[in-house]
Amino acid sequence: MSGVGTVAGLADSAFLADVDAHDRDTARLALTLAGGVTLGYVAATLVDVALGGLPHTLQELLFDTAANGMFWLTFVALAAVIAHHRLRAYLTAAAHIRWRLLALGLGLASLALAPVVVADVLTASPGRTLVASWASIAPNGVVMAVLSTLLLIPAAAAEELFFRGWLLRQTAAFTRRPVVLIVFTAIVFSVLHRDFSPDGFVSHVLMGVGFAYMTLRLGGIEFSAGAHAANNILVVLFVEPLTLGASDAGAGLSLTTLAGDAAIFAGYILIAEMVARLPQLRQWANVKPEEISRIDAAAPSFS
Repeated sequence: MSGVGTVAGLADSAFLADVDAHDRDTARLALTLAGGVTLGYVAATLVDVALGGLPHTLQELLFDTAANGMFWLTFVALAAVIAHHRLRAYLTAAAHIRWRLLALGLGLASLALAPVVVADVLTASPGRTLVASWASIAPNGVVMAVLSTLLLIPAAAAEELFFRGWLLRQTAAFTRRPVVLIVFTAIVFSVLHRDFSPDGFVSHVLMGVGFAYMTLRLGGIEFSAGAHAANNILVVLFVEPLTLGASDAGAGLSLTTLAGDAAIFAGYILIAEMVARLPQLRQWANVKPEEISRIDAAAPSFS
C-alpha cells in the first residue's frame, strides 16, 4: 500500500517538525550520550537492587522490564533537558499522548502477528509448547502470564521512547533521508539487543524498520509502542516464555525464518497504512490529518 511517494513523505513527518540545526550540536550530543548512559545505568542498578529479595523468576522478569525501562526513560529525560525539548516531543507530535493509538497498535499488531506465532507454535518441538513451558517455570503460570503482559507494555514503550523517540529524532538532525533514518536506527536497535545470530539480527532489523516507519508515518511512537508490546507479549507467552530476546540457539538464516520475518514486516507496514488511510481508524485513535506524513512530500534540507 505504500509507494515511493509515501516513503519520501516520511522526511516531512510531523514527528520531526521541531528538529533543526540546533539539535546537531555535537557537544550536547556527547554530553547526552555520556550522561544518559551513566544516569541510566545508575537508575537501572537501583531498580535491580530493589528487586533483590524477590524469587528468581519474578526478579528476572521485573529486571528485563522495569530496570531496562528505567534505563531508557532516564536517558531520554536527560536528553530532553540538555536539548531544551519537552519530554513529550520524543513521544508524539500531537498535543496530547494518543492512548487509543497505542491500544490500536497493540490490537492490530496482535492480529497481524497471530498467523506467524501460530505457525511457530505448531512447528515447535514438544518441549516448547505453551503449557509445558509455563508449567516448568512457575507454579502459577497464569499469574506470571498476566504479570508479563502488564509489564511488557510500558517496557516496550520505554524502548520506543529511546529508539524511535530520541534516536530517530537525533539522527534526523543530521539527515532527513527516510531510508537512512529508518535503516540506521533499525541497525542500532538490532545491535543493542545483542542477538548476533543471523536470524535474530535480521529479525530485529526488520522490526526496527517497521517501528520507525510507523513512527514517522503517524507522527509519534504511540502506535509503534503498541505494536512492539504486542510482539514482546506474544513472544513471551507463546514462543519463548520469560525471555525477552530471541532464541540463543544461534540458528542461521533459513527460508522459513526469512518468510516469517517478511510476513511480520509486511504486516507492520499494512497496519500503519490502515490507520493512515482509513478515516474511521484515525478518528477513533484521535489522529489528526496534520499528524500523518504526506505521501507526496519532498525531503527538506538543513541550510
